[in-house]
Amino acid sequence: MIEQVAPDSSATTETSPGGLLLVVDDNEMNRDMLSRRLLRQGHQVEMATNGREALDMIEAHKFDLVLLDIMMPEMNGYEVLEYIKTDPSLRHIPVIMITAVDEIESVVRCIELGADDYLPKPFNPILLKARINASLEKKRLRDQQVAYTHQLDLENRRKSDELEQARQIQLSMLPAAPPAIPYLDIAAQQKTASEVGGDYYDFFPQPNGKLFVAIGDATGHGVGSGLMVAMTKASLMATEEAELTDLIKKINRVLTRIDLGRQLNMSLMVLEIVPSSNGNLTVRASGGGIPPIYVLRPGGIAEEVLISGLPLGVMEEASYTLTEFTLNPPDTMLLMSDGLPETFNSKRELLGFKQLKSALHQFDVTRLSAEQILEQVMAVGDDWAAGYPLQDDVTLVTMKVK
Repeated sequence: MIEQVAPDSSATTETSPGGLLLVVDDNEMNRDMLSRRLLRQGHQVEMATNGREALDMIEAHKFDLVLLDIMMPEMNGYEVLEYIKTDPSLRHIPVIMITAVDEIESVVRCIELGADDYLPKPFNPILLKARINASLEKKRLRDQQVAYTHQLDLENRRKSDELEQARQIQLSMLPAAPPAIPYLDIAAQQKTASEVGGDYYDFFPQPNGKLFVAIGDATGHGVGSGLMVAMTKASLMATEEAELTDLIKKINRVLTRIDLGRQLNMSLMVLEIVPSSNGNLTVRASGGGIPPIYVLRPGGIAEEVLISGLPLGVMEEASYTLTEFTLNPPDTMLLMSDGLPETFNSKRELLGFKQLKSALHQFDVTRLSAEQILEQVMAVGDDWAAGYPLQDDVTLVTMKVK
C-alpha cells in the first residue's frame, strides 16, 4: 500500500530547503513518526510499506531522497538499494538507510552497496535534519552540475556545427584538384590543425597560356583566419591588375581597410608563370610574409628564392617588390606555408628551414613526379613530428616543369 502524508497544519514549519522524500518502512509507527518529523522540516513526504512498492514509486516519481529501512517483507532494503545504485537512471538519488544502533555490519554492507548515509533508530531530530539536509545539498549540487554539463554539451554541439559549416566554406575556397597545364606537373595538399584552416592556395589559368598561382597563410587558425582566406580569394578574383606588384598592393589595401582585427593578417604570395617556346618558364613572384620558394634542380640542388614584404592587411601603404627567375625541365618549385618548417616533435623541437633544406637536397627531381615530391616533403614533417599534433596548418604545392 502506498501512502501520502499531508502536512500537519498545527506544526510550525522550520525554514529548510525542502525536497520530495520517500520513506520506506514496513512498520507503520516508524513510518508515521519519521514522516511527520520530515513534514515539520518543510519536506514533501510519500511513503511505501515495502521494497517493491518503493521501486514502483521511484520509477514513477522524481524523488530527491529515499529513506530506506533494511528489514522488510517481499524485498528488503539491501535489494532495493542495490537496484537503485546499479540503475544508471536512478543511481543519482541519494539513499539514507534506516538501521538499529547495533547493526554495524548492516551499516558497512549498505555503504559498500552505495548508500549515501545512515540513520540509527531511534531518530535524533537534530541528526535527522542534518543528515537529510546534507544529502539534499549534495544532490542539489550534483543536479546543478548535470544541468550545467548538459547546457555545455549543447553549446559545444552548436559550436561544432558552426565550425563544421565554416570548415566546409573554407574548403570550398580551395581548388578540388590542380588544373591540367601542358607545361607543368602540379600537386597540392593541405593539412589543417583545427576545424577551420587558415592556409590557402589556388590556381588561375589564363587564356594566353599563363598561370597565376596564389599561396597564403592567414594568422592563426580558426573562424577568423577562415574569414581572412575568403576575403583574400574574393579580392584575387575581383582584381584585374596587369602588374603583379599592383595586384598585391590592391589586395593589401582591401584587407587593411576591412580591418578584421590587429591580430589578423594574411601572408600571401602570387606567382605569374609564363611559358616560352624553348620549354623554359619565366616565374615572377610578389607578396609578403611567406616562406621562400624552393627551386629543386637535378643533382640535389635546392635553391631558396626569398620573397620580401610585409604580410597583407598590416599596413595600407606597404610596398612590395617583384622577384623573377627561370625554370628548365625538370626543375620543380616547392611552395609552402610556414606550417611545415614550424613542425614540432614531442620534445618541442622545431624542424626549421635549415633541416628542411638539408632534406630537400636528397630529392632526385629527375625521376620523381610532382605528387611523389610532395609526398616526400610531407614525410619530412611527419617523420619529425612522429605523431606529435600539428600546431599550425601545413600547405604544400609542387610544380614540376615537363
